[in-house]
Amino acid sequence: MTRWLLLVCLMCLVVTFAFAGSGGKSNPLQNAHVETEQLFDRVDATTITPDNISPFSRPVVGTYTTLSGYYDYQSNGGAVQHIQVNPANGNIHAIYMLSEDSAAFATSRRTGYAFSTDNGTTWNNFNNLRVPSRLSGFPTLTLLKGPNAGLPAIANHSTISGTQSTTFIDSPEGAGAFSELNAPPTVALSGTLQPIWPNVAGPSDGSVVMTASLNTGAIPYFFLRTRTTDFASWSNWEQFPDTNRQGGRNPTYANDNGRVGTLLNGATTAGAWWHVSTNNGESWSVNAQQIYPISPPGRETATDTFRLWVGSDFLWDGNTPLMALGEQNLTSPRNNQGQILFWSQATGYVVVGNTTNTPNVKVPPMTGQSNHLNIGWPVIAKSGNTLVIVYQAMTNDTASNGLNYGDLFYSRSENNGVTWSAPVNLTNTPNLDERFPSVSRWNPAGFVNLTWQEDPEPGSYVIATPDLGARPSRTRQVFYRLPIPPVSVGEGGTVANSFKLNQNYPNPFNPSTKIDYTVAQAGLVSIKVYNLLGQEVATLLNENLSRGSYQVTFDGAKLPSGVYVYKMSAGSYQESKKMVLMK
Repeated sequence: MTRWLLLVCLMCLVVTFAFAGSGGKSNPLQNAHVETEQLFDRVDATTITPDNISPFSRPVVGTYTTLSGYYDYQSNGGAVQHIQVNPANGNIHAIYMLSEDSAAFATSRRTGYAFSTDNGTTWNNFNNLRVPSRLSGFPTLTLLKGPNAGLPAIANHSTISGTQSTTFIDSPEGAGAFSELNAPPTVALSGTLQPIWPNVAGPSDGSVVMTASLNTGAIPYFFLRTRTTDFASWSNWEQFPDTNRQGGRNPTYANDNGRVGTLLNGATTAGAWWHVSTNNGESWSVNAQQIYPISPPGRETATDTFRLWVGSDFLWDGNTPLMALGEQNLTSPRNNQGQILFWSQATGYVVVGNTTNTPNVKVPPMTGQSNHLNIGWPVIAKSGNTLVIVYQAMTNDTASNGLNYGDLFYSRSENNGVTWSAPVNLTNTPNLDERFPSVSRWNPAGFVNLTWQEDPEPGSYVIATPDLGARPSRTRQVFYRLPIPPVSVGEGGTVANSFKLNQNYPNPFNPSTKIDYTVAQAGLVSIKVYNLLGQEVATLLNENLSRGSYQVTFDGAKLPSGVYVYKMSAGSYQESKKMVLMK
């Protein structure tokens, strides 16, 4: 199905359209920074003065996506997935859960969407587009693959017939006209309650996989999945096939080779479980792999005092899952001390961030912040050959009510997770709260694209049991393109000492593939693609690069099947390899 056929299909299926404004669609970035609401304000009038109110401007770190509201708790378990970058053209898609009425957080909750075509310098929010224009909660974002490559898909739960999870797709990319797919069938055994807290993945065949949870004490938090291939109907919700019944959000992602994975985070019950499909979500592994046992013999020893917490994330490195897990120390006062782990089949558990190596972190006990550990909510990304884990930590600066402000930290690994650098404070903003980081599934070599929530007030006000002393305030979403320079000798790891062009993967591919390469000396580097007649069909790279290891993606969606040659040139160095596009 081509994109235009998909567009026609979606128009036929639409339940509701969410158009931007009343005068048709905007040109890309026409309305960037159009929102002029006063953002940096607290709701309680005693603290509002002209001096502490400011419109959208450049934040301390990054840029604002123009998405802003009064809802300050972005996840009900698992990683927040609020940003995706299209590897074919670099377009950036961002979503954010917000409330527009400070006196009615629940009923005014919506999903905001923003779009950038210039690496996040400016943003188009399509006149404050909401997806959908009715009450919705806890959205997640993915980009579709295969014949629908690059189209953004948003899933959230909202009121249809009761509260249900459903999916919205924008076609063509960047139109800002999201069409709502029909909702999946209801789950008979749950009565009126339906799956909520959805995740959505775009498998390599162009289909959509959605996972969600039943939030009911009578049926303990079944985790379910469904799939659509025609965008008209979904398969029946199917329970994940093991006894681990978990609620909340659990990350679900697809790679380019037909695999779809889900990381079930059981927190206080059964640890972490890994489920995988190798046929684009059509069928799944019968038995789950337990990633994190929490009872003896425990994670490391029988006397280990840590257990899994709600934050977790993973990425696909080819066909290999690499995971970031959050832990909670059971012996800490108020159970609010955490640490961050990396896990892969090759490395086992590796500690990335804890109270010892995270600078200026608050050592528990913390006042009234039981819904956030002092270290937690990790997300994991890859840039070239560098792994990056970003997490939030409560720092020593406090508000007048005694609540600690949060900062974001990151650590990097140059050897696929075996060892990690000392954590670096990414935001470093005293008396300003940053939480809920989200990273793109794809990133170009040299950068990691991420978003987070910025808040003038620490703590979480909008949850059912607000943090002690937390005050309502307007939050806003920040975008940042984190530079990941090549590792130096002093940082450890390996330094490039020769040029190298690696074989693309996957190979054969459809329609995209990745190419890793190494630059031994700073200078102009180009990578071009040719057909067998010697005609140039694509320029993947032509720029000055520093010494280091990088990765580039080739999208052959517009080319016919066949054998192609890609060639790297850097000074006197030249190397070519063949690859096969098979549609």
